[in-house]
Amino acid sequence: MNFQGTVAQADLRVAYPPATLARLRAVKRSCDPGNLFARNLNIAPARGATV
Repeated sequence: MNFQGTVAQADLRVAYPPATLARLRAVKRSCDPGNLFARNLNIAPARGATV
């Protein structure tokens, strides 16, 4: 997602298939549940997901 022109959440749905985005959100919840690394095109942690 480097050099993305915008940082809208809709861009995530265009860039990643649903299963991939769900996996990325689960990983984010595991590694960064507080969403500290939220700059650029942020993938918010999944709620209640486990890896």
